[in-house]
Amino acid sequence: MLREVKLKEDEPQWLQNMKYGQTYGISNKIWTIVSGCLVLFTFSRLVLSSTDPVSLYASPDSLITAADYLNASASDPPPFAFCPVFGPGDAIGEKRGQWGLLRSRLHMGSGARVQKVIQKGLAGEAVTISVLGGSISACHGAGDDVVSPTCYPSRIFDWWNNIFPHPASQLTNGAVRKADSSYFGYCSMHHLPDQTDLIILEFDASDPNDPAWMNHFELLVRSLLVRPDAPAVIILGHFSPQIHSQNGFAGPELLHTVVAQFYDVPHISVKGLIYNPYMSDPEGQRKLYYADPVLANRDGHQLIADVVTSYLQSQICAGWAAMMGHGFDVPYMGNEGVATNEEEEKELEHKSSHTRVPQAMLSDRPSDILKFREVEPFCVTANDILNPLPPSEFSDGSWLAFHPKTGKGANEEDKHYWYAEEGGAKIRVPILLSAGDVTIHYIQTPSDEPLGNVECWVDDNVANAMTLRGNADVHGLTATLTKIDTGVSAGPHYVECVLQGEEGKTTAPFKILGIFGT
Repeated sequence: MLREVKLKEDEPQWLQNMKYGQTYGISNKIWTIVSGCLVLFTFSRLVLSSTDPVSLYASPDSLITAADYLNASASDPPPFAFCPVFGPGDAIGEKRGQWGLLRSRLHMGSGARVQKVIQKGLAGEAVTISVLGGSISACHGAGDDVVSPTCYPSRIFDWWNNIFPHPASQLTNGAVRKADSSYFGYCSMHHLPDQTDLIILEFDASDPNDPAWMNHFELLVRSLLVRPDAPAVIILGHFSPQIHSQNGFAGPELLHTVVAQFYDVPHISVKGLIYNPYMSDPEGQRKLYYADPVLANRDGHQLIADVVTSYLQSQICAGWAAMMGHGFDVPYMGNEGVATNEEEEKELEHKSSHTRVPQAMLSDRPSDILKFREVEPFCVTANDILNPLPPSEFSDGSWLAFHPKTGKGANEEDKHYWYAEEGGAKIRVPILLSAGDVTIHYIQTPSDEPLGNVECWVDDNVANAMTLRGNADVHGLTATLTKIDTGVSAGPHYVECVLQGEEGKTTAPFKILGIFGT
């Protein structure tokens, strides 16, 4: 009996615990439960490990959705092959070269308005891209159709819709041959949809190198930025050998860059990419990219599209990084209408304040701000087929409308205009003013092509009538703008013009293209 007790006392404590249903002082039932959980966890890991962890990214097409873009984690690589810019996946960077593409960005600005458009694309929303310009943008020399697939507007839109596909996205091209910013500054509304997100302006090869045209171009840019739909604007420059031969390096694009800086609008130009090669081998570059001394051929349009696309790609890469929170190159503008609290609303409002249009014109001084009136261009043009001048203005038959032929055999020099050939013929056109300037758009020719003269005034201000002359020291048919009154009160008014000459007698005609106001 004593020996048996002695043996039990000599046994290790762990052996005694096992005999009493314990291991390391813990019930064996608990150990059984823990072991079962470990087995179950190990088995589940083995089963789940058979699933391919990268299958969600196996197809590039699956990435081109707003959900994938916006729901990606901050640690994921950019879902775009061209990011990082000038990296191994940047095909345009490899084709055109980093240095030339960087020089093509004459002015970048903050990029805030462009970022708002890119965020719409990332969110899977439809985007409308619009184009205004002259013969280059009208695809003259590269398909002769404003929506030709070989022309730069279609190339840019096709690229955009490949990156951000949406069935409701659209391209509008309101370009007009032989038109410059002096016309579009007043009449852009006739060539744009009511709602658009991004407007590309191509006038570096259309506008003369004249400081007066900086004012016209400013009016165009400003009138677009203050539209209710608040579109982003990109100024695009085509490099023209003819313009270069006239001006050297300092062409009209420098005037446009001033406007770009004042209104925080990007200015992208082929000039930065092609200037040095052109100076080294002008004939070779002309053969590569030009249909004539001004117009781009199809390869030239591809070059134009590439510089714009490269810029937009850089903005997409920077914008995506900003949205993911691991990049700060551009301001993240947020998404309108999704602020969750008052603090976020204030932050969005603060960011939006940086995209507001300056409360003054480019040449204004501080004293001018007090009397500043925002521009809202008004355009009555003979080219407005959809909304022509009321027939009552032509009821006496003294003024007539001329519309040129279209299609095969049409003369490119022909324009839409109103004209009169009897002395004393009078026309009255109603207008609506905002800032108070009134301008007449009319045709001038050399003296060997006789045209008449008119006197024009606003309302009953006959004493301050302005005489407009059809003949001038010009080379061929020239569209001319003359301001006939300034500081007129805002609201409805009318412009009256009378053809000079003996009343009722035939005289040289005078041709009015349009009557504009701001």
